[in-house]
Amino acid sequence: MNENIPLNSENNSAVEKYNYPNMNFIQRVIGVIFSPGKTMHSLAQKPRILFALLLTIITPIVMIISIFPMYKEYSRGILEATFAKMNNQMTAEQIDLALNVSKYTAPIAGAIMAVAMWFLGALLLWVIIKIFKGEGSYKQILSITGYAAVISALAAIATIVTTQIIGVFNEVSFTSLASLLPNMKGNFLYGVAKAIDVFSIWQYVVIAIGTAIVSKLEKKKVYIIVTCIVAVLLIYAGVMEVRTAALI
Repeated sequence: MNENIPLNSENNSAVEKYNYPNMNFIQRVIGVIFSPGKTMHSLAQKPRILFALLLTIITPIVMIISIFPMYKEYSRGILEATFAKMNNQMTAEQIDLALNVSKYTAPIAGAIMAVAMWFLGALLLWVIIKIFKGEGSYKQILSITGYAAVISALAAIATIVTTQIIGVFNEVSFTSLASLLPNMKGNFLYGVAKAIDVFSIWQYVVIAIGTAIVSKLEKKKVYIIVTCIVAVLLIYAGVMEVRTAALI
């Protein structure tokens, strides 16, 4: 890459108009991991969402299918505990039927949920950017957040590998803060800790880099915006941990 990019305050417009080299598909995917700034500049200039859409659909499907035998036993325990607490008995045959059906419904539901969260999350981020008078189109935000999902795919691969090795599905990722804490299931702070994950932090950093490039807002302002969004998500994770525990 040409390093002679004007950086002084008098040439900010020149920086914004600098044409970064066009990156092919492989370069963009690898670039998200090794050179996110360059990749996000390329996506800002020419937004692409087809790969992001396919990746968002395929990742949960592949992950659930790959670990389904272990996930099935985990779900069995959840179902049994939930219905026992509700004093609503299910026969073993009924539980098996529900779990066998979930072999097909769980991957589909996971894919639909992932796509919905991507579109809604990008829309929320775009609206916030507009509130702060930032630039950028919704398609650009979809593009940068969609390609950041490459990191989610890496997290899914890590989950598949570890689950296959230990032979048991664990809702707590070994890369999350919760893995370093004693089991405090049902505790608000434990729910927050489960959501603080190496891969998720990495992904939000990449999204922040892309958002700063697309919106042309001050980096400090963008980082504060993304941090606030993450904080809200962590609070939500904590609340859901408490509510889920109340049902089991």
